[in-house]
Amino acid sequence: MSLLSILLAVALLSIGIKNFKFDASSDTLVLENDTLFEQYEQTNEKFGESEFLVVAVDNKGSEFNYKFLEKISNLQEKLGALPEVTNALSILDAPLLQQPRVPLLKTDNNIKYFLKDDLNLSSSLDELINSPIFSNLIVNDAGNVFAIQLSLDEEYEFGAAVKRIRSTIKDWDGVAYLAGPAMIVEDTINYIKSDVVIFGFVTFIIFSFLLFLFLKDFWATSVVMINSSLVLSSSMGLLGIFDWPISIVSSNFLALLLITSIAVSVHIIVKLQSVKNTRTNHIDAISEIIIPCLYTALTTIVGFGALMFSGIKPVIDFGKMMMIGVAVNFIISFVFIPTCIFFRPFVLARGDRLENFLFQFYLKTKSLLPTNPLTLILLALPIFLYLSTNLKVENKFIDYFQKNTEIYKGMSLIDGELGGTSPIDITLTIPEEGSDFDEYDLFFSEGSSVPEYWWKKDNMDVLKSIQENLNKLDGVGKVLSIANGIQLAEELNNYNELGDLELIFIKNTLLDSETASELIDSYITSDDREVRIGLRVKDSTDNLSREKLIQNIYKIVDEETANSNYSYQISGLGILYNNLLQSLFSSQIKSLIFVFSAIFFMLLMLFRNILRSFFILLIPAFSVSAILSIMSIMAIPLDIMTITIASISVGMSVDYSIHFAWRYIKEKMKNQKKNATSEAFTLSEKNTFELTGKAIFITGFTIILGFLILILSNFNPTILFGVLSALAILISMKMTFIVMPRMLDLTIK
Repeated sequence: MSLLSILLAVALLSIGIKNFKFDASSDTLVLENDTLFEQYEQTNEKFGESEFLVVAVDNKGSEFNYKFLEKISNLQEKLGALPEVTNALSILDAPLLQQPRVPLLKTDNNIKYFLKDDLNLSSSLDELINSPIFSNLIVNDAGNVFAIQLSLDEEYEFGAAVKRIRSTIKDWDGVAYLAGPAMIVEDTINYIKSDVVIFGFVTFIIFSFLLFLFLKDFWATSVVMINSSLVLSSSMGLLGIFDWPISIVSSNFLALLLITSIAVSVHIIVKLQSVKNTRTNHIDAISEIIIPCLYTALTTIVGFGALMFSGIKPVIDFGKMMMIGVAVNFIISFVFIPTCIFFRPFVLARGDRLENFLFQFYLKTKSLLPTNPLTLILLALPIFLYLSTNLKVENKFIDYFQKNTEIYKGMSLIDGELGGTSPIDITLTIPEEGSDFDEYDLFFSEGSSVPEYWWKKDNMDVLKSIQENLNKLDGVGKVLSIANGIQLAEELNNYNELGDLELIFIKNTLLDSETASELIDSYITSDDREVRIGLRVKDSTDNLSREKLIQNIYKIVDEETANSNYSYQISGLGILYNNLLQSLFSSQIKSLIFVFSAIFFMLLMLFRNILRSFFILLIPAFSVSAILSIMSIMAIPLDIMTITIASISVGMSVDYSIHFAWRYIKEKMKNQKKNATSEAFTLSEKNTFELTGKAIFITGFTIILGFLILILSNFNPTILFGVLSALAILISMKMTFIVMPRMLDLTIK
């Protein structure tokens, strides 16, 4: 009846799998309740999205001629014809104002375009390369990399639009890459989806093979893997029912849930294999193993619950998902597996070499450690903690991807040749003011335009000064605002500055065309009171410190607006991502303090001994601090994926510690008079390794190999996640085997 109930419950929950999905929105890269995210959305609402897509066309090694321009035109037309694309702009849309050069007042009648007018191509290209507006925006300094900027219709699904754009580029006769800020999360999710399908299947096969190799029972192996499938299906169904999508951070949710499911299943199976095949024995075995499994489940839930302190929305969601998944795993495992044994018992392989191997390994290691290992741990922990304080949070989007991938090539080309990647927006606002223009002035006439707000020379000078200083900052790429247009006009005016009346002329003539209006609307509001300075950060800059760069940006704007009544806001994806990165270190500390405090309290409840609980907690403390120290030494930064390593390390090491300590203490109490088996070991040690040690090794070894499969991924954070997780589990397992018995002996009279 219980088996039928669990299968029915899983079937009902699995209905939600059809709604199980991945989230590729920029919301997955922000802090919870980040006020700057609201500013970011407000800026986009006023001026339009700054996170456009870019098709980078590489013409290196080829001539810039009419044949190439025709090819660009062909690609632009094909991209513009896609229903998802609302606008496609390239050098073909850039107005040429100096072919030939004429006085500023005559420029309005001297606008020319590639492929529309008879031009000197070399001279025209040089004009764009040196243009304050178009250089490093649609053409690089060398004139051999060009950009086609794409605006998408929000009604269409972004992922589907990207596929069609890439398909169009692939069919084009040339070298081009799709990139841009909006592509970072999208491509990341695509890599993760691929990893989930490919590595999920491979891991499932490898786990099945290894479990059969260790358990030597096809029925037991089948039960473990079926149980894991039920847990995964139920959890995915719950996420689908509650419309809880998987993000970049929670992409490893399924892998971790599979691992925790196998860990619980193996402990139950090994315990059931160790007793005679009678109903009473089975019930007693389940009653005994459920207590340590319950506490390991609770401590794992606490470990992932600590992620709530991160303040990072996707990390918080990941913590919640794992808490629910671990609870579902515990319930299903202790209903499904005990039911299966009544259909067919689990066979215990006699003369198992694995048990002997583990125990001999322990004895050899024990003989090599004459000093109490507790002393070594207490000496190592301060060193590890010191090294952990040097952890960095600075990392680059481009480093997420391998060099042979399209996204890396596109990001590298755009970042290095076309003005940078991560956008930052500075909006400056002038308070509403009355007109100071004298309507009785001799030159004033009805309908005349008067210079207001940012079209006044004094205000424009401030804007130009801000941009000039921003351009001096290391790591800043293209900086663009209406000041770039004014700079171009001043060049046409023989490099003479423009006064109020000239600025009004520029606004009402040169910027009155349809193309110019579309551009100008992205940088100044219709009432002329608010302007936007859009800059892009070059993520590939050596030794880039986002935090320092942003501080310098704030300093420049502060100094330039100190003696004015301007107000300003700085937002953008670059700001949001930096806020997230800067919060990682403090949130890691908060979460670890919480998790160790909570686990210590739970260990006290289980073992009712302060010293014993402290010793057990030393294993996860050593494991976590060792991993963080390794990351610090190898300059591996904390990011939104590696921050979860600590929770995984705590969860798995506490799991091993509790199971081992529970069994060892029971064996010590049961065999107090028989413990003096030999000078080398006691009966309690031998029995613990043959039962619990075997279960820990099977789960640990299997899981380590499963994580190491991730090194075949094309996504670098996934590779790091796999290697560091495998290392954390290896350290936890070895420390449990080597030092736990000797520490526990200090607490047993």
